[in-house]
Amino acid sequence: MVPAEYQGLWRRSGIWRSNGSSDLSTQVWWFQAARYHIDLRIPVDRVGINGFAGETVVEGTRCTWHPAIAYPALSGELDAGWMRFDDADHVHETGLDNSYDEDWYREPSGPMHGVRLEDPHSGQLAYLLISDDWMAWACGNPNGACEIIVYRREQRQWIAIASNFSTPAPTVALDKEQVLQWQAGDLVEPPMTPGVAWRV
Repeated sequence: MVPAEYQGLWRRSGIWRSNGSSDLSTQVWWFQAARYHIDLRIPVDRVGINGFAGETVVEGTRCTWHPAIAYPALSGELDAGWMRFDDADHVHETGLDNSYDEDWYREPSGPMHGVRLEDPHSGQLAYLLISDDWMAWACGNPNGACEIIVYRREQRQWIAIASNFSTPAPTVALDKEQVLQWQAGDLVEPPMTPGVAWRV
């Protein structure tokens, strides 16, 4: 299980690379639950969007992300870094090879709950991470691209505020308490894919 201090929603304030380049403008959302993560990165010009979802493993100060689905495609490269918490709401990440440094700050989100889903017919995977005010959805084929959407709660509906595709994502209604009741083996129909039953 991922330590509690990692769980929640993190936003990146910047990345500084060993080659001298840096990026302070790309919008990055890192949703982290007790086991699963969803990460979406959107440059200002929307060129080079990427995102991924899967399991996270923390060993001491080393954090490793193991994506199961990704956009535009899965990479064979190891995604891991050394993590240093400056305080409860700020964490500094350094690449294992010292090729980059990233600063992250916590977005108030409340406890983050995560589930992994599988379409028993197509073999597609999906991840849903949800808190009181934030939600992320990622679904796709491990051998192809995936769709990732970031939502913000407004009253009883979830408004899509970012995604890795140009078509606006629909507003959806979903009760967090309902998601908390899903059990392994259940067949559920998240509103992001109406009419499709996923196995938890």
